Amino acid sequence: MKNNKTANLLKTTVLLSLMLLQAAYAAEPSLVFACPLKPDPPPVIDGDIREWERLPAFEVEEKNVTWGKANWEGEEDLSGSFKVCYDSNYFYLLAEVVDEKITIAGGKGMFRCDHVEMTFVPRYEENAKGPIESDWRIIAFSPGTQQPTGDIFSDLSAEAYFAAPSETDSSSVDVASMPREDGYLIEARIPWKLLGVTKRPEIGDVFGFDLHLSDSDSGLDQETLTSLNPTKWRGRQKENILKLVLTGTDGIIK
Repeated sequence: MKNNKTANLLKTTVLLSLMLLQAAYAAEPSLVFACPLKPDPPPVIDGDIREWERLPAFEVEEKNVTWGKANWEGEEDLSGSFKVCYDSNYFYLLAEVVDEKITIAGGKGMFRCDHVEMTFVPRYEENAKGPIESDWRIIAFSPGTQQPTGDIFSDLSAEAYFAAPSETDSSSVDVASMPREDGYLIEARIPWKLLGVTKRPEIGDVFGFDLHLSDSDSGLDQETLTSLNPTKWRGRQKENILKLVLTGTDGIIK
């Protein structure tokens, strides 16, 4: 009898362990994303996104609100999608943002207003932990003035700003933005060199990255943050970085 009880207890323990393991795997977000090669012609950075139509999108919704969830008022308040691609000279980014109230600022000030943000890691480390490294790129993109007045002192153009490395000149980053009924879109082209990639990119190359949408209805401070990695935001850490794999035009990771 005692042996039967011990065996049943062991079976129950094993079953519970398997159930917990399955639940953990089910909750684990996909941490690997494909960046397809964009054949000629590459996207023209002009706010016309028809060249992007066949590329896969990374959706950002409620589960991706990683900071300021109490301030989030629904998908019309902040949500959207991203697309990425590349060629031998540039990394391309498209962000389609749903935001019912848009606030803007230029330069460093855009971090207290609405913006799109990208973290890029030129040297990806599998299962790495700890704080960020000095070669990480943190880039913010502002949509600029959505309804220009013609006043050169008040209208702001769409722009990119490097928060890290802080001395980076972003003038070679091309950025375009277009207003939409429910928000805005941002299209950007970034030279690989500015991302810390010094050799010609090839299929199979691996980098670290994450993409964020930031919302501030007041324009005074960041109120809500969404991230492609839905893990709760605890600052930039190596363990929260996603893996980005360069693929062929089919977008299939091999």
